[in-house]
Amino acid sequence: MLEYAKKYEEQLRQLFYTIAFDPFYQFEQCSTYREEFKLPEDTWASNHFVSIYEQNILGMISYQIRRPDNLVDNIHIIHFRCEKPHNYIFGKDVLTAIKYIFERYGFNKINFRVVVGNPIEKTYDRLVKRYNGRIVGIKKQDVRLLDGNLYDLKEYEVLAADYFRRNDREGL
Repeated sequence: MLEYAKKYEEQLRQLFYTIAFDPFYQFEQCSTYREEFKLPEDTWASNHFVSIYEQNILGMISYQIRRPDNLVDNIHIIHFRCEKPHNYIFGKDVLTAIKYIFERYGFNKINFRVVVGNPIEKTYDRLVKRYNGRIVGIKKQDVRLLDGNLYDLKEYEVLAADYFRRNDREGL
């Protein structure tokens, strides 16, 4: 179930401290440094949600809001628990967050990125295809991760019109 992340800020801070230098999570911040985790006080420029199951935080879904352009940018999805049934539950919450972006909040577009080689990349490719979005392109050697290597960055976009067209076709 999705809940407002501010309610869980201290727990999230501890989770981010725990994973800060774990090589498994090196794709999470797309950087060689770590900064203190802190949520904004309001939702004007961003939204932050947590996926909760049996009182545990499974992951976080957040994004920047570009209100003048009516779009969502820099979706940040991090899954803290990587076993069943958590994968399925978290995946459903990610889809709910996308639904909220278009249906509840009325944004026109989602832009997001993934580091090429991130284990979630193929899932994002399928997600974009599912919602009739597109891969915008790949920026070569665009980010340096904790391992010191440069990685390519793949960019995606999904338009509201394409999202709704998919739902109309499937009767959703």
